[in-house]
Amino acid sequence: MGRPLLASPALLLASLASLVVPGTGAAQGQPTLGGAWTASALSEQWSVDAWGEACGPRPRPQGAPGGGVQIQQHGSELSISGAGRSWSTAECWEQMPGLARSKHSASGDARSWQTRCTTPPNDPRRAVVTTTTQATDTSINMVETGQYEFIIQNTTCSASVTRTRSYTLVRREGEAPPAASAPPIASAPPIASAPPIASARPAAPAASEKKPAASRTCDAPGDPARLEVTPSRKLMRPGERFQFRALVMDAAGCAVPTRPAWSIASGPLASAATVDATGALSLGADAGEGTLGLVATVAGKGVTVAIEVTSPDRYDALLATSGLNEAGESDQAAVVVIAAGTIGGRTTSGEDLGRQRKNLFVAIVGGVAACLGFAGLILLRRGRRRAGGELEGPASTGGALGGERGGAGAEDAPASSGAALAAPAAGGAGPVGPVGPAPRARGKICPTCGERYPGEAMFCGKDGTQLLLLN
Repeated sequence: MGRPLLASPALLLASLASLVVPGTGAAQGQPTLGGAWTASALSEQWSVDAWGEACGPRPRPQGAPGGGVQIQQHGSELSISGAGRSWSTAECWEQMPGLARSKHSASGDARSWQTRCTTPPNDPRRAVVTTTTQATDTSINMVETGQYEFIIQNTTCSASVTRTRSYTLVRREGEAPPAASAPPIASAPPIASAPPIASARPAAPAASEKKPAASRTCDAPGDPARLEVTPSRKLMRPGERFQFRALVMDAAGCAVPTRPAWSIASGPLASAATVDATGALSLGADAGEGTLGLVATVAGKGVTVAIEVTSPDRYDALLATSGLNEAGESDQAAVVVIAAGTIGGRTTSGEDLGRQRKNLFVAIVGGVAACLGFAGLILLRRGRRRAGGELEGPASTGGALGGERGGAGAEDAPASSGAALAAPAAGGAGPVGPVGPAPRARGKICPTCGERYPGEAMFCGKDGTQLLLLN
């Protein structure tokens, strides 16, 4: 009878374990968070409390690009790789040297985490960072707050930061693409809008698609010669946000610190999308289905990447037939060549500029020559006119002089047209007429009014008095 009594505590423990195990099984019954996800761009906002000149440059938002990521679930913790770096829910996002985890907590259902990181007590830089992560079955949100303070040259430097990033599930680990749902979509009435999306894919990129090139860091990079935007194609749903990545390199493959200018290409969906200076594209929640173009430009050369917008109901079916990866991205980069080389580009620009200057110089010289020729023609015509006037002037004057010399008192005779015509006839071609014919050129005078007339006149034109021949 004693043995059964001693065995009863074991039975009691077994029954308690049976009560605990079902609870644990319920927690494990939740869907795993492992799989393919998309990460938004990391947002970083700084607030400076005190910052003197001795503190150095003021902190500025750095952020990080978004993109496709892979999440693995290890017990109650998550490890995330992609979009620029790897990270775990068991650590802080901040990677400041000397910062170490001082406290961490995680919920048993792998849906909530909080990590606190601080600097050592003997470190003159005091930093306290708290990273909080909350998850549902299809979304994950990370919020990190940090307070930094240190003293240098008797100057207090204090600032705080808030970082946020969200993750959206693309395909859960172990799930297969829903291939069976593709045929009904082809026969359904809403598919009438799908062909424009498929037909726009080949013509969407404005430049060639190539594997992303590996850049290298150089001390003195050259001028921009190549622009790459990754990915070259992206499948998105309304309301989503995605960070495109741009890489500018010189002719030697060195990374150039030149940021491209981002813009939305004109089209039916242009008004439903926005893009910031970093290349982060945001779609409105009311965006319709179709194709959207995102343009990145450097030094007047641009490359266009294609964004296919579809509803959440049709997303998986289009992803299965689009040739994109699990994150809905193309593995290729959209590439455009800005210049064949630094020297070649400058030579071409110099030749074009020299040709323009030469054409301008020829046009100016031609215009000046035409103006000078026209002015010379005018002066030549005027000179001819003056020369003709001078040749006629002495003959008339000579006739007048001949008439005056030919008769006494002829200098007082009026210069009438008859006298001018009679003088050359009497004087001949010479400027001074002969003495013999001089009486013929003598005029007549009215004895009443004293008016003088040519020799052929008979009566006075004023009172009709018979004219008298001058002595």
